[in-house]
Amino acid sequence: MDFEHARKAMVDCQLRPNAITDYRILTAMSDIPRENFTPAAKKPLSYLDEDLPLDPVGARKMMEPMYLARLAQLAEIKSTDLVLHIACNTGYGTAVISQFAESVVAVDDNDDFVEMANDALADLEIGNAAALSGDLQAGLTKEAPFDVIFIEGHVDELPENLFKQLKEGGRLVCVELENGVPSAVCYVKSAAGVSRRVAFNAIVPKLIAFEKQKTFTL
Repeated sequence: MDFEHARKAMVDCQLRPNAITDYRILTAMSDIPRENFTPAAKKPLSYLDEDLPLDPVGARKMMEPMYLARLAQLAEIKSTDLVLHIACNTGYGTAVISQFAESVVAVDDNDDFVEMANDALADLEIGNAAALSGDLQAGLTKEAPFDVIFIEGHVDELPENLFKQLKEGGRLVCVELENGVPSAVCYVKSAAGVSRRVAFNAIVPKLIAFEKQKTFTL
């Protein structure tokens, strides 16, 4: 398969027509080989415009490229930013963000994904990003505060401790339900508190780690 041609087609047909105007994101996704972060059996599907299952039961999926790009654009990542990437899967989003952030620390609760992510990052000689194993809801207190927290997936609830790991002026992006519709949102932390802005509809993989706990009443 001609992965280089498929990568160009992804940028031209999936990203550019869908309001991706940040040239840094377009350049990064033109350069980073997504197939390097895809399980061997799935490599021919690396550039499809849909979520890509990463395990046999489809519990975890690599986010569709267009939505990954739109969320990254929403975060307004600067070249001086320290980014925490939560639910990094096999590290593709980490690699992309590393191209326009100062550094990226990624967390996933699947040890196999973390190993694959670090191997792929090393193979591409990306030195400003690394993946760690950990609880997704816990974030990474020891490396905080962060300029950006990028959650790669749909969450039901956000734990308060993640907002505590943001710098003043920091942004947290994820997908949540808004009036019953999955929507990309951006939280911004200020001295006065945390504000929330809904940006666009986004159907992305749901993260089990952030599911709302069921309550039972008698």
